Amino acid sequence: MDEDKILIIDDEEALAQFIEKILSGMADPENPVTIQIANTGQDGINLARELEPDVVLLDIKLPDISGIEVLAQLKQMDPDVQVVMMTGFASLETAVAAVREGAYDYINKPFDSSEQLKTIVKNALERRHLIMEKKRLMTELTEVNEALEEANRILEEKKALVDRQLEEKIQELQRLNEFSRKLSSEIDLSKLIGIIFEETKNTTDADACALLLMDRKQKTLVVRKTDSAFPLEVGGVVAVGSKPFGEIDSKGAWTFDETICAPIRFGNEALGVVCVKKEGVQSMKDLFETIASYVSVSLHNAMLFESLKSSYIEAVLSLMLIEETKDPGIREHSLRVSDIATRIGGELKLGESDLNDVRYAALLHDIGKVIDEKESFITGEKILSPIKFLKTPSRYVRYMSEHYDGSGKPEGLKGNEIPIGSRIIAVANRFDELLQEGRDEPSAFKEIESGAEKEFDPEIVEALRKTLRKKGLSV
Repeated sequence: MDEDKILIIDDEEALAQFIEKILSGMADPENPVTIQIANTGQDGINLARELEPDVVLLDIKLPDISGIEVLAQLKQMDPDVQVVMMTGFASLETAVAAVREGAYDYINKPFDSSEQLKTIVKNALERRHLIMEKKRLMTELTEVNEALEEANRILEEKKALVDRQLEEKIQELQRLNEFSRKLSSEIDLSKLIGIIFEETKNTTDADACALLLMDRKQKTLVVRKTDSAFPLEVGGVVAVGSKPFGEIDSKGAWTFDETICAPIRFGNEALGVVCVKKEGVQSMKDLFETIASYVSVSLHNAMLFESLKSSYIEAVLSLMLIEETKDPGIREHSLRVSDIATRIGGELKLGESDLNDVRYAALLHDIGKVIDEKESFITGEKILSPIKFLKTPSRYVRYMSEHYDGSGKPEGLKGNEIPIGSRIIAVANRFDELLQEGRDEPSAFKEIESGAEKEFDPEIVEALRKTLRKKGLSV
């Protein structure tokens, strides 16, 4: 197996060596890892040209050039290199800049744990492997298409000299080429299923088609699309190994009742079964197995795309909404509220996952104002809730205008009925608003304290007091 290559670019030599020691523990005989270190941006760029790393851990502040500039040059050399930005001075603005330049992830120093660092690097390596495998598959598919097109061109030139059997073969190759072209032009899984269904019938001139895909969790076949000629229903489940449709472990195509089915496999992985019904199916085994092989490559690519897009594109879109708002003060306010809310959450001993939810919600709590100033918190929830990792933060945004005594909006929740994240952000948001109105911190806290038991949760107000006392303030 090819070794994974990791480059660390950080001017703190001791930290870089510490990171190297942590990541060296990821290596084993089956998964070797090469790790190299550079302590300046330019040295990192030069070393990257030689090493061609899979993953780069890059400090955003370097002694010679900025980490963002190094990131841009790394991406010019290899657009698919996975870069994890590191900084002790995290901000939404630097995070957005890093994402725009193509950074994979963003981590604060000091790290929460060595396991956190290992997990981020492992995920980055896995994404790198998926992208490179996809490129390889697409290249192979393109070569197959080009070979078929060339074969079609040559055969078409000799069409007048061949007998009817060869003429039929030419037409078959043309249909296969068109079939392959249409499959390779679509990578959205739901759309691809429709293309596979229709084009399989067109290519084989069949009366009916059925497509069953593997449910990996349940290890069963699920009917995704079918004609009424088959005793199947969309959404129905077929046991793997059952006759006549579930014989996915068969080495090749099988036939029954004027029907031919073929397993859809990518390597050793079973993806599903495709079937058609027409007269004379016994004579089309080779053609149908070729069709199934084309389907397997396209399905595999679409499944890779599905697994990648949800984790990255949605997060970037959400960050961009704040970046593009007409009121730049919202962004700075959100950063401050996030800082205050995170410190309050720390005083309340929230777990890492809960603290991250509070941080995300605080950062994005004003996102609804971009669309609807009046119903901004409800609108914010609608924007954020479809994104998987923002599901809980979206609830915090929705209920941050609730009051502890039940007099708030939108549902009049009170006390512990209000999510804790909402209660924290309500205090942090109002505290920052008071500071921006010109109050000093003791005066702003005094007003917050006056709202305890009414507008604000007294336990959270007390947590805010503790964070201010740690700053040396007498409150």
